[in-house]
Amino acid sequence: MPNSISENIVFFQSITEIPQSHWCEVVHSNQVYLSLPYLKSLEETLLHTIKPIYLLVYNTEGIPIVAGMFQIATFTYKKATQQNVFIKLFQDCRNEDDSFSIKGLVCGNIFATGEHGFAYTEKISKQNTIALLAKAAKKIQKDARWEDLFKVILFKEFWPESSKSATVLEDYKYRPFQADVNMVLSMHPAWKTFANYLQSMKAKYRTKANSAYKKSETLSIRTLSSEEIAEQQNNIQQLFSNVLNKSEYRYGENYPASFAALKESLGDLFICKGVFLNAELIAFSTAFVNGDALEANYVGIDYEYNTEYAVYERLLYDYVEEAITLKVSELHLGRTSELIKSAVGAAPVAMTLYARHTSKIKNVLLKPVLENIEPSTFELRRPFGDKLLGE
Repeated sequence: MPNSISENIVFFQSITEIPQSHWCEVVHSNQVYLSLPYLKSLEETLLHTIKPIYLLVYNTEGIPIVAGMFQIATFTYKKATQQNVFIKLFQDCRNEDDSFSIKGLVCGNIFATGEHGFAYTEKISKQNTIALLAKAAKKIQKDARWEDLFKVILFKEFWPESSKSATVLEDYKYRPFQADVNMVLSMHPAWKTFANYLQSMKAKYRTKANSAYKKSETLSIRTLSSEEIAEQQNNIQQLFSNVLNKSEYRYGENYPASFAALKESLGDLFICKGVFLNAELIAFSTAFVNGDALEANYVGIDYEYNTEYAVYERLLYDYVEEAITLKVSELHLGRTSELIKSAVGAAPVAMTLYARHTSKIKNVLLKPVLENIEPSTFELRRPFGDKLLGE
């Protein structure tokens, strides 16, 4: 790392401690997940779910050049890969039902897929930024305030174009791995309306979309205000839990507790929609406008109605409608359910994560566990005609 880059890393335990002008010098206005209103909403509502650690890095001239965020959170795995090795690594994290609840230090956002854990100015490269964050993680690990609060350190998730810069983490004994892909729909300029989007599909997929709309025609989908979110809080939490319970791993169980505050502080940048059947909330969806992308966040569903009313499919098409309305360039649909998301038009993008155990010995044992993690396999659908996409 160039000598001109100072390692003056300053940590903050609360958003109220951060010099706001310094933070905003580094974080661009279109980086919603690092915006102060977003971070404040999470901190105030999820105090018992995640412990945030913020940082600013200053150069030798005292100018802020890097802003970063770590989160200490608990990840519960119902069934682990490489079970025997996993037991050796995390025996003290094993629960009575043989699941594992592991506390991790995460550089990134546990609630969003992508590089949302740091920002930097033109005075420093991305590779040097990541190296500084690895050094910051070391400092956190040795700091009496946090040293015993986590077993694993995770950097999540790097886009393919950042892969070269991210390899610097290997110098700090992190191991790369890839989990499920991020499903991304590039919005075509010809899609001025949702009808344009449907028209660009092959007949088979257009029929599939029309069928989903037909099944869901009795449903009412509308954007919820912060007051309406608060009123529906218990229902939203239950719908969220329904989805979470189907997963092999879980974290941030109380995330919906932040929705009303996020809507209040972010306004149109946070979208929470309710799906109603005869005035009963049977599903919801959330999304963030992050720069030139609409990022689908979480959904919650009452699975009793899912098949009959094509609820999940309808929510995916609703994301597309919203992206068209907002005139964004990309729709990020996130991980899982790759098959159905590819039928909507999304393509897989491989994301790379880096992990390290806080114990040097156990970090060696972590290698086979990470090597056994791989993206889910699925048959990629190609719903668009060649003429539109110029293939």
